[in-house]
Amino acid sequence: MAILITGGAGYIGSVVAESLTKNNTVVILDDLSTGKKQLVNSNAIFVNGSILNKKLLNNIFSKYQFDIVIHLAAKTVVPESVLKPKLYMHVNVDGTKNILSCMHKYGCEKIIFSSSAAVYGEPKSIPIKESAPKKPCNPYGTSKLQAEHLILNSHLKYCILRFFNVAGASHSLKYGMTKDKPTLLVAAVNKMLISGKRPIIFGNQYKTKDGTCIRDYIHVEDLSTACQLCIKYLKKHSTGIFNLGSNKGHSVLEVIKLACNINKVPLQYDIKPNRLGDPSVLLASSQLAKFQLKWKPKFGLKDMVWTDYKFRVKNHLK
Repeated sequence: MAILITGGAGYIGSVVAESLTKNNTVVILDDLSTGKKQLVNSNAIFVNGSILNKKLLNNIFSKYQFDIVIHLAAKTVVPESVLKPKLYMHVNVDGTKNILSCMHKYGCEKIIFSSSAAVYGEPKSIPIKESAPKKPCNPYGTSKLQAEHLILNSHLKYCILRFFNVAGASHSLKYGMTKDKPTLLVAAVNKMLISGKRPIIFGNQYKTKDGTCIRDYIHVEDLSTACQLCIKYLKKHSTGIFNLGSNKGHSVLEVIKLACNINKVPLQYDIKPNRLGDPSVLLASSQLAKFQLKWKPKFGLKDMVWTDYKFRVKNHLK
């Protein structure tokens, strides 16, 4: 099977590629704007380029005749999206439009798309189901929702995966979060502790068991497994939209306590004011993925924090 992974040199893409290069021809397209060359799988074919480059996309699609596209390339940092909304719409929406156009032109009928829990905005009920209202509260979420609409109207076979908080590294410790300033909590906390800094809690007066926000976390390898199951799913089905989360909540303080224990340092953190728009609790309902994809998370929070920590230490990421 010939598979195109856009964003395959990024955090999630590199882990997905690791599982798929064993038995498939995998082409990774990444412009390395956030991805890293060292995360490119050695068993994959690497093309350095952008999903905004229509000529390049046509060349790739005509050369390899893909059976499926796993579309992970995107701008993903919420605060940046507020400052640069046009950039996020251009990359995340126009880039997706370019991918879909080439799929139609060259006869590739299947796509797996990485969407986000950000499409829901601030939910009215917990846990969040796929049918919940979609009211994104930032340009990143809006761009993901618009990309979803393009795919829904594309007449292609698709799986749309709405990720919640991704964490951890591959158990091989070859692939993980390498950003200099990670915004994902587990990676950010480990980075601060390894560097001898104190993690930051934004608000400790929420209506939760310890006053800090509760979020749903998913190990990046569980996410990779979901992509593999989607490939199988699309052999028999035409469409699917799935939340990917653990159905369990962990507070920010709980994550920090666990990370301090794994880093073998005393419990330490600083408190700063609540961030505007941060809900107290965000939890996914992943029942559809469980019953239709036959997917369930294998790894818990401890594994997420531990693999991220070991990956950072091995690769000297401070």
